[in-house]
Amino acid sequence: MRNSKITKRQLEVLAAISDFINDNAFPPAQQEIADKLHISPSTVKSHLDSLKRKGYITWDEGRPRTIRILKEP
Repeated sequence: MRNSKITKRQLEVLAAISDFINDNAFPPAQQEIADKLHISPSTVKSHLDSLKRKGYITWDEGRPRTIRILKEP
């Protein structure tokens, strides 16, 4: 966890995850985050990787809908 400060867009991704979980009781797929924020799935993946590296989220590799929020900003 080098720099745990997150960017505005990373904060938006984190909020989208939190909102989706609150509304649906399960985590979103990357495509659902992309659709909500009007960004590409590859951009979502980049933000998710950064958030994971900074200790904000985690997920089970190779399994869908396993994103978990570990801490709030």
